[in-house]
Amino acid sequence: MRLCTACHCRLKSISLPAIINFIRDMKKYFIFVAFAIFLFSCGRTADSGGVLSVDELSSVIEEMESGDTLSVRGFCVDVCSSGANHITLVGEDSTKAIMAVADGKLTSFKDEYKYQYVTVTGVLNEQRVDSTFLADWEYRLDESLKAPDGGNPEAVAQLKEQIYWLRDSIAARYARSGKNYWSNYTIEAFDCSADEE
Repeated sequence: MRLCTACHCRLKSISLPAIINFIRDMKKYFIFVAFAIFLFSCGRTADSGGVLSVDELSSVIEEMESGDTLSVRGFCVDVCSSGANHITLVGEDSTKAIMAVADGKLTSFKDEYKYQYVTVTGVLNEQRVDSTFLADWEYRLDESLKAPDGGNPEAVAQLKEQIYWLRDSIAARYARSGKNYWSNYTIEAFDCSADEE
């Protein structure tokens, strides 16, 4: 036995073959840990998970974060008529929809995407609407009715219905997940392709 010069503890004699075996075993663990980290860190990207349908996306979107990269497939019901800078995709359940906006690289979508199944790849963006925003919006609508021409009461009534719906949606989401806002999601698309027929 030898004594450590720093703390005077006893050191065991370690043979060279034991050190080599130890390093060999640690390599196996290192490779396993590195692979596990790779899988978990890439869990939200399109590269590791494949393509989500619009219906699948709607069931997991609240768990995702703004900035996540994803690929989504859906039926294109609309291509923007002024510049083709966005499209609307719906799922098998036509109440599930998401808008994809062309980024600087893509710039626009092809008109022939309309009424076809399309896959977009891009970055998820979230715009939050909270009760402060809704109160300000409602105040501005009320003020518009005080204009000399009386404003547009029918339009104000329709917009207030949207505000009431948003407030109910915020309350339901808060009860469900503790998030006190409504989210509007879009995909900033950098790639788009129609299914081959």
